[in-house]
Amino acid sequence: MKCDLCNEEGVHTHLITRSYGKGEKLLVIENVPVMTCQHCGETYMTAETLHEIERIKLHRQSFAITRPVAVAGFSISPALLIHSNAQQAKL
Repeated sequence: MKCDLCNEEGVHTHLITRSYGKGEKLLVIENVPVMTCQHCGETYMTAETLHEIERIKLHRQSFAITRPVAVAGFSISPALLIHSNAQQAKL
């Protein structure tokens, strides 16, 4: 399959989970197809996928089931954050 961006062969589809909103409005959509180009490294969704996501969001009551979700916060040490910022500044 050809990449929509660089027009080279080597696009593969894989499935991801995306979340939209937060708190009471959180919606998690599983098995979203995403295209990844092995040539240019770009990752994108097709127009059809984006339209389907919007349809699911609009009619979430018909599609979604309620499940308890564990939420964890990512914490980073200040030293690591300073090191990361210094590395980015070199670029």
